[in-house]
Amino acid sequence: MPPRLAIVHDNGSVTPLQLAVAATGHSELVLLCDPSQATVAKDLPLLREIGTVVEFDAGSPLAEATTRRLETLGIDGITTFSDRTIEATAALAQHLGLAFHSPVTAAALVDKHLQRATLAAAGVPALPRYAAVSAPGDAAAAAAAVGAPAVVKPRQGAGSRNTVLARTVEDCVRTVEELLAAGESELVLEEYLVGDPAVAGPRWGDYVSVESVVVDGRTVQVGITGKPPLLAPFRETGAFFPGSVDDRTAARLTEATEQALRALGVTCGITHTEFKLTAEGPRLIEVNGRLGGFIDDTVGRATGFPMIRTAFDCALGRVPADLTAPAPRRIAFQRFFAPPLAAREIVSMTGVKEAKALPGVRRVEVVRRPGQPVDWREGTQAFAAIVYGEAPDHESLAELFDALDKTLVVTYDRESA
Repeated sequence: MPPRLAIVHDNGSVTPLQLAVAATGHSELVLLCDPSQATVAKDLPLLREIGTVVEFDAGSPLAEATTRRLETLGIDGITTFSDRTIEATAALAQHLGLAFHSPVTAAALVDKHLQRATLAAAGVPALPRYAAVSAPGDAAAAAAAVGAPAVVKPRQGAGSRNTVLARTVEDCVRTVEELLAAGESELVLEEYLVGDPAVAGPRWGDYVSVESVVVDGRTVQVGITGKPPLLAPFRETGAFFPGSVDDRTAARLTEATEQALRALGVTCGITHTEFKLTAEGPRLIEVNGRLGGFIDDTVGRATGFPMIRTAFDCALGRVPADLTAPAPRRIAFQRFFAPPLAAREIVSMTGVKEAKALPGVRRVEVVRRPGQPVDWREGTQAFAAIVYGEAPDHESLAELFDALDKTLVVTYDRESA
């Protein structure tokens, strides 16, 4: 009998189809999810095809009906790929005696203010200044403590949603008031870190992530993901693996990652740790206690290393002691087409067929079509299209990105200059 693995499912870094592929010949899935959530409801028919669905409220993870159902099913492991359900998964794992982040670690992983406080208490160096804000009256003091320019973002959130650069103290106060009025319950202000474009190379962004597997407290570094330059204010335009940093920078990044994971008490699972590349060295942005978005695809195509299945193995206690990540065979990428800040609706999209024909392009995914709305505040959920492909080296990758930007053209209404 295959092991029975519970996935606490919500909008996150892995789709139901990816779960189904990874589980084939490996695990029998039990999918805990809330059908009242719009992001889950649309996937519910597929979720019921790929596993046993258990209705679940992340706000009450230890509800008697839920725990009794899981105990009856005989769960061998549990994990999640969504920030929104990390704490609920930790509570269930502790109750069932299964491997996952402890509740204390889970809380720090999803709360940006608590995470920075935990890292600071452990002596992790070079953290950005930060302050928490939960009411409009807190904004002025927080802005004065952090200084300007500053980054304003939700205290809990992912995918660059509602992440804004405020250039003055007055901008910080106004932005905080606007986001709180728009429904964000708690925010953090962070020091704006000035990147050095020379670190990753002039064609690439000053922001990278480190992908790691933690097994019984031992960290295996899968590698470093590079990024093209960000769009304002902090929106990703793609990802490629492996990144373009030199060996010395890579060593500093992996050392800083391991230090942060120890400080947060991460002992098992997949992590995605983000850094800003500055002239003074890498500065930690945040640790994510789950697989990063798009990482399974890029790492898998570059190396053959199965990130999702490895996350399954971590949950089931089946990771081999000699686990190593294969050396990359190529550079795998995803190129994101994100809307301008003032865009509200897609008017047209041209060049899809021509983009598919470019050497190195494997697939063009049209995410939104003409007539559909867009809003940059949705972060990674606002893309109009995603292009998937490979290149033999970083120079060839830069040339392909240039060709894609000229070939695949999206126009929007109310587009700012």
